[in-house]
Amino acid sequence: MSSPVESAELQRDVSCLEKKRQILEKIVDITRTIESLQESLNAVLVLGVASKDLPDDALKLYGALSNSLRNLPIKKIQEYYSNLEIIIRKQVNRIMNYASADFSSDDEIEFITLSSEGDSQNPLEMLEAFKRTAQTAVSLRVLLRKRGVPTPGSPVPVSAQMIKQQLLHLERQEQQQREKIKSKIEEMRQDVQGMIDNPAYPEAMKVMLREVVSNLDRDLGQLARGAPVDRLSFVRETEEIVVSEVESVEIEEITIEAVAPPPPDNAGSFSKAAARWLNSPWDVSWNEVQKGS
Repeated sequence: MSSPVESAELQRDVSCLEKKRQILEKIVDITRTIESLQESLNAVLVLGVASKDLPDDALKLYGALSNSLRNLPIKKIQEYYSNLEIIIRKQVNRIMNYASADFSSDDEIEFITLSSEGDSQNPLEMLEAFKRTAQTAVSLRVLLRKRGVPTPGSPVPVSAQMIKQQLLHLERQEQQQREKIKSKIEEMRQDVQGMIDNPAYPEAMKVMLREVVSNLDRDLGQLARGAPVDRLSFVRETEEIVVSEVESVEIEEITIEAVAPPPPDNAGSFSKAAARWLNSPWDVSWNEVQKGS
């Protein structure tokens, strides 16, 4: 059983970490939105060049296409690509509007995360769907090129120069958010190290805490290398791009597998509950872990 001192220390430390974790989760969500916008606009830029000039990064998207789609007749692939072009042309101005947002402004963040204009999709869902559409369109052009069928640059109602300006704006916004993520991770690492240094904590608890510090150190290394925030250990979802071959040319939803929290510890002690929480995905709240104890 946990001693009163240990429980009091843990309650104080867990409460502090919970608050910082919630803030960190919001910053990560903003950064993921920025990254999604960057990937979308880069795909639109690629669509504007002739297939013979497609960059190496575009050629890598070919791997996202399913085998059955790769084996379709050329005419059907061209039909799919034309339909995707139409979707992109209709939505690109709206994407550009979101890309111009000031992601340090609470008002603009609130706007971009709420439903608007009576749409069933909220803006974040629309942004993710647009990214998949644009990247799939690029993949189809790569497929046509591999089949020996050249395609010209796709005309969109936005100049390449305007898109490049927005990408520069997004790059600055991304760097600001990544600095916030780094700062918050460093704060949390310092807090956890303080828990390790606390003589009131049992050694078994400190073994788990050292693993948390190790994960945070890896995350700081990933950030320093410029890795997408989806690669960080505390991001709660894993994503896999899958493309559908359905006749309507709808792009299959990205498979998102929620990482389940570890099973409850029958011992139910406060310290073991804290251990489970610290090692759980970063969208699992302390209260959720306590309820499972």
